[in-house]
Amino acid sequence: MKNRSKLKEMTFDGETYLWAYHYDASDLKNYPYSYYLFVPKDNEKLRVRVYFTRYAPNMDIDAYSEEGTVCLYKGEQVILNLCRPFYARQVIEYVFSHCCCKTDKGETELRNGDHILEELGYTDFD
Repeated sequence: MKNRSKLKEMTFDGETYLWAYHYDASDLKNYPYSYYLFVPKDNEKLRVRVYFTRYAPNMDIDAYSEEGTVCLYKGEQVILNLCRPFYARQVIEYVFSHCCCKTDKGETELRNGDHILEELGYTDFD
């Protein structure tokens, strides 16, 4: 897999996933958008991209800082930063429970990332 070194690895519930969060503020054609790339480590023939259009990051790619987007999570104010593994894990769990199977093959694009965040309990982030 190309650029594998740029993907981070996360293991939970006995499963390992490769993941990355991408955002390009200079892409004016597609702005605003950002996306996660998820690849189950035991099935690298599957690549899942989850796109967001309302989430607006306030940080550079891979910046693990306190910066992020203020929003509500189940009624409580939080700072949402999709670069952080905590948020990636929530989205991975949702995607592979509700949207696709780890045994699928090919490229899958989920253009409803904003809806996924809402399903997870995040609101008022735009």
